[in-house]
Amino acid sequence: MVFAKRTACYAKAGYTLVEVLVVVSIMGILSAMGVAGLQRAVANARVKDAAVNTAAFVERVANLANQRNEVLCLRVDPHSDQTLLVVRDDGTKDCTSPHDGVIAEFSIDEPCKFVSLATCRGVETDWFSKAYSANTAFKPRLGLSAAPPHGGICIQYGSDAVYGAVVKEQNLNKVKPMWKVGDLPAAGAGWGSWMDL
Repeated sequence: MVFAKRTACYAKAGYTLVEVLVVVSIMGILSAMGVAGLQRAVANARVKDAAVNTAAFVERVANLANQRNEVLCLRVDPHSDQTLLVVRDDGTKDCTSPHDGVIAEFSIDEPCKFVSLATCRGVETDWFSKAYSANTAFKPRLGLSAAPPHGGICIQYGSDAVYGAVVKEQNLNKVKPMWKVGDLPAAGAGWGSWMDL
């Protein structure tokens, strides 16, 4: 009897192995879900940041064209899909044979990259070009943006379906940054499913 009384005095003083394993498993599942969500949030933030900064750079190029009163030509660096280059036009005003010498450049951080608007399926006039063209001529205009009348450039986060865009529409006197996650609309569907930033 003495032995029975002694064991009755001892209360449970800890957790069982099963209880500890259940808690650790739940913590592992929750942290895995959090990491996936965090990675998506980082991708979204980087693309939005790249789109806003690219729009600011394009506006800066338009202002620079008006200040200098000369045509400036924009293109993607032939050696890097993360860099835009700006040079002066040679006088033809169509950017078919620009002067050498970069007067401005802008880079976005990897894994973001500039891609063709065909990838984003927005408008026909694409500023994504590794060569100079009339589509990317920033011509000075009194009281108006020197940006081309319409067009844009698209940004993609690596190979993920996270996109940013900088768009100049015919009826707007500014460029606007936009953002989209997920499946892109059909070709020619426009920017209706994109969000303005």
